[in-house]
Formats: sequence, C-alpha cells, structure tokens
Amino acid sequence: MAPGPGRWPLGRYVGVLAALVLLNFFLPRLLPGSPLAAGGAEGAPFLPARAAAELRRTYGLDRPMAQQLVQYLAGLARGDLGRSLTSHRPVTALIAERLPWTVFLVGLAVLVAAALGAALGTMAAWSPQRPLVRLATPLVVGLGTLPEFLVAMGLIVVLGTGWQLFPVGGAVTPFLPHQGPGGLAAWVADVVRHAALPGATLVAALVPAFFLLSRNALAATLGAPYLLVARGKGLDERGVLWHAWRNALPSVAALLGLRLGYAVTGAAVVERIFAYPGMGLLLVDAVAQRDYPVMQGVFLTASVAALATVATLDALAAMLDPRLRRGGAR
Repeated sequence: MAPGPGRWPLGRYVGVLAALVLLNFFLPRLLPGSPLAAGGAEGAPFLPARAAAELRRTYGLDRPMAQQLVQYLAGLARGDLGRSLTSHRPVTALIAERLPWTVFLVGLAVLVAAALGAALGTMAAWSPQRPLVRLATPLVVGLGTLPEFLVAMGLIVVLGTGWQLFPVGGAVTPFLPHQGPGGLAAWVADVVRHAALPGATLVAALVPAFFLLSRNALAATLGAPYLLVARGKGLDERGVLWHAWRNALPSVAALLGLRLGYAVTGAAVVERIFAYPGMGLLLVDAVAQRDYPVMQGVFLTASVAALATVATLDALAAMLDPRLRRGGAR
C-alpha cells in the first residue's frame, strides 16, 4: 500500500536526496565554459597551459567523470564539500560565513510577510467592505506584479540615496566595534539598518502570496455549517474567526514552510543588488566563475533545507488535519 501523507515515507525522502546529490554533481559540469580556461568563466585569469594542467590535476578535473563522482561522494561521506576553485578556501567555511546572513535576512522577511499578509487576508475575508481593505487589496496585488529589482531600485533611490535613511549595500559597517559598553547594541542596530532595504524588497515580493492565500482559504470556510453551529451555540465572533482560521491554517503554514525552506537561495537577486553577503550572492558569483565545488555546496545545502522543510510540513499537516493521519481515507 502506498504510504499516506502523514506516514513519514522515509524511503521516498532518501531516494529524492540521492537524486539531488547526483544532480548537484552533474548540473554544474553541464554549464558551458570552464573555470580554468581564459574566457571560459567570468574573471577567469589567463593561465599558462602547464599551470592550468596542474590545477586540473590538483582538483581532480582531469579525471574521468565517474572518478570525479566517486571522489565527490567520498568527500560527502566525510562531510567535506571540497575547496573553492577561485579562493581555494574550504566550501564548508564559505557556507558557514554566508548562511547566517541569509537566514537572518530571508527568515525575518518571510515571517514579517506572513504576519502582514495573513492580517490583511483576514480583514479582506472577514470585512471585505471596509475602506482600508478596499484600498489595500489592489495595492498589495499590484505590488506583487513588480519585479524585485524594480522595487529594490525604487527603495534605493528614495530611502537610500534620496533621504539617506538606510545603507544601500553590505550587511554591516566595516570595522564597527561590537565590544564594550553599548557596542553590541550599536552593532545590532547597524545590522538591522543594513537589512532594512533588502528585507523590505523581499517583504514586498512575498506579501501578495500570503495575502491572497489567507483571504481565499479563510473565505472558503466562512459559510461552513460548523461555523453556523458555533454561532448558534453563542460563540462570539473572535471565537468563530479562530475556528475558521484553524481550517485555513494548513495552507498558510505550507506556504510559510516552503518559503523558509527555499530561503537559502531564494534571495539571490536581492542579495546581488544590495551586495548582501549571503548564500544567494555566493551562488551568483560561483556560477559566473564556474566554481564547481561552491556551486555544489550551495545547491546541496539548499536541497537538504528544502527537503527537510517538506518532511516537516508533511508531519505538521498530519497534525493539523486528522484525515491525513488516516492516509486520506474518507
């Protein structure tokens, strides 16, 4: 019998993870260009033939593809993602430096967008005729149609270079001390100020999805018989709204989890625009330079994060909806 959605199909996840590992290895090598050939990648230096051959031998790029795959899998088994072809630093160290910035930026933006979108969606479904709702709906939907780079450019022009309220690049002011009395608080405030514009860009891109999903999921439950029964038993409107939200919650939670799961690479465009030192910028630079080990490391980290999120959402959905615990039985 096929496993139900709430039965933790471990074998299925292991199979998907194995497929992702193979894709992480082969896809970077299918890109045109070479990291060690002049003109084969962005910023690739001119190397004498002897030096290029020596680098290929050092990184194992002169071996047959099957041997490279075995070497890659052996490294994974040891927790070794290899060394960057351009900086020659361990990939795990590069990811460890960049991942916290992306998790902070994207995680905070997703949570703010989810809270804002859910609040607006609830008002739109519960009181669609309120003036605030009638004004906010087209604004939010219209904002979602704008590309991220256009929103980012507008924020930079108005709030960054125009009113000079927030920095327009980087994650923290260089050489800012964070020790001593008040040093840590000043450092945290500086980090938040640097994250304001890229975070606002991400929130603007994410809010429409949460708004529409919350509004539609909640509106679909408002006429349900069980809510009429709840009102008939004397439950106040706040209690009725909570009952309605419990049925709409799995959809919103699924979207929230998926957005968080793809946080590792989901902000590549925004990080590039604001020179924010996160995983997205690391990936963009690695692709341009055909830095295979870094590309593999970022892809693998993102894949594992997304897969773990899907598994968690499966379990959460089964907790919220008893029908899933019965394998979808009617």
